[in-house]
Parts: sequence; structure tokens; C-alpha cells
Amino acid sequence: MIVPTIVLVGLVGISMAMADGKGCHHGDTQHTDQKSHAYKDGKQGHKMVRRIAKSLDLTEAQEGAIKHIMKSQHQGALGDQRAMVAQLLELRQLESGTDAYIAKATAIGTLHGQNMVQRLIERANVEAQIVDVLTPEQVEQYQVMRDEMADKRAEHM
Repeated sequence: MIVPTIVLVGLVGISMAMADGKGCHHGDTQHTDQKSHAYKDGKQGHKMVRRIAKSLDLTEAQEGAIKHIMKSQHQGALGDQRAMVAQLLELRQLESGTDAYIAKATAIGTLHGQNMVQRLIERANVEAQIVDVLTPEQVEQYQVMRDEMADKRAEHM
């Protein structure tokens, strides 16, 4: 019971910091509001599509299809993020340690867990849609690229 509580407190703390609207720190760099807007506006997704297009030598049709897939996924994720921020703002209005605060924090933890499941499922669906657009040779290259990106993400955790 203590481990889930610690995880919940950590998630709520991180999420509250994100909802606070201040820049977050990652390593020695600070993400400015301008960079945050790049993520919100989907510019990071376009950057990823360009990288995929260049690495896999995509046709214009393939690149357009992948852009459409990524844009659809981004819209869903943005809605989930806004809902979480609203929940965290409500939590901030409550006095820490009260029954109401604990109940709200528990509800947010549950919502966060459900959202994580949905994001993982959505990621798998997006990947399947991308793979459907690629040739067999491109799929092989894409899988190598995906694995390398996963390794880099794991290093930063």
C-alpha cells in the first residue's frame, strides 16, 4: 500500500508542477513557455514526421498520411492533458491532507492511470496505422528507428 501511495503522490506532485504553468526543468535545461507551445501546437509531431520522412525516404503521399495520423493522435492527447490540468487546478483549491483533498487526489490518480492505458493503446494504434502506410523495407527501417528512440527515452528516465 505504501508504494502505490508514493507513486500517487509523485504523480500528483509532478502534474501539479506542470499545471502550475511554470517552466519545467529537465537535466540542465529549462523548457521555456515557447518550447511548451511547440508541443501544444503539434510542432514536435511535425518534426518527427519530417525525421521519419527523411530517414525512410517517404513519398509525398506517405508523408501526408503519416501527418494526418499524427495530427489525429495529437488532438486526442491534448484533450486528455487539458482535462488533467483542470482536475489538478481543482485539487489545488482544497486544503492538503483533508478527506476532500485525499479523495480528489485518489480520483486524479485513477484518471491518470486510465489515461496512461489509453495513451499506450493509442500509441500502438498509431504505430499500426503508420506501418500500414510503409513498404516492407521501410517497416524494417522504422522498427529500428523506433527501437533507437525507445532506448534514448529509457536513458532519460
